[in-house]
Amino acid sequence: MDDLVIRGKNVADINKVKSLLSGRFKMKDMHELHYFLNIEVIRTPVGIMLSQRHYILNLLYKFDMTECKPVSTPLDQNLKLDAASRTEECEPTQYRHLISSLIYLTITQPDLSYLVGLLSQFMQNP
Repeated sequence: MDDLVIRGKNVADINKVKSLLSGRFKMKDMHELHYFLNIEVIRTPVGIMLSQRHYILNLLYKFDMTECKPVSTPLDQNLKLDAASRTEECEPTQYRHLISSLIYLTITQPDLSYLVGLLSQFMQNP
């Protein structure tokens, strides 16, 4: 693991953890956290909000979907998918890359988990 975030309410406790780890690992204090592993960290008076907005925008550009329209439910609930219902060929490497990107997106968008799980069943033969 290359990256580690230490967070807490008490600065003294954070410093104890840092001193314990600094003997074993090379550490650098980056001060206030804004981005971590493509996740934006936004502080509010109520707490911390995590966002992958920039990650989503990059995915839309990468897969040429910037003109797509947002929907409240990304999948018809009665849709049945199987290997025989294929409509067109797709490039397997690109499909796998898209699915792995969507899996990472479920960190902040858990509502996509069912859809991503369903689509990931076809990783072997998209």
